[in-house]
Amino acid sequence: MSRLGSLRSAAGGAELPAAGRGVAAGSVLGTLAAARTGGLRRPTVFVSMVFLVDATALALVPYLGGEAGAAAALFAGGAANGLGNVTILTVLQKWTPPALLGRVMSAIMLCAFGSYPLSVAVSGVLIRHIGPSLFFPAAGGLVAVAILGGLTQREFREFGARADGDARDAEASATAREERTVG
Repeated sequence: MSRLGSLRSAAGGAELPAAGRGVAAGSVLGTLAAARTGGLRRPTVFVSMVFLVDATALALVPYLGGEAGAAAALFAGGAANGLGNVTILTVLQKWTPPALLGRVMSAIMLCAFGSYPLSVAVSGVLIRHIGPSLFFPAAGGLVAVAILGGLTQREFREFGARADGDARDAEASATAREERTVG
């Protein structure tokens, strides 16, 4: 079976372009939705729940009955991924002192994109040995275990959390900006 045939069988015969469009459309939607997350009291817990939705969608890709089901799962996963990434990176950038922002973001990008070649190699080996239909639930499960493990740590859960006074201050600042824009 060709590599393309293996990938098609993982999504129940779905064409890769349809699945890619699902992820892309979902990612755009999730990114746009992230604009509404500025007032979260505990953003890391919110993002964790969003990434658990992403993990579930990923795990379900091979089991939703072909192209439409795979595209729907990948759309939901893309939306969750876009929402979660933009939200948590915004929290990280607000937390980081301005003088260190470039260094912190460079380190994050190095870790994210620098691990990509190894990730692709490991994924290829796993797909060859366990098949694509088992790879998706395994990948979703791994993401879920990592998120649930992080949630056991108080420091992780409270990262970016606002105290009641901070939330009121942020709300007052937003209202003041609105009034200046309108007036």
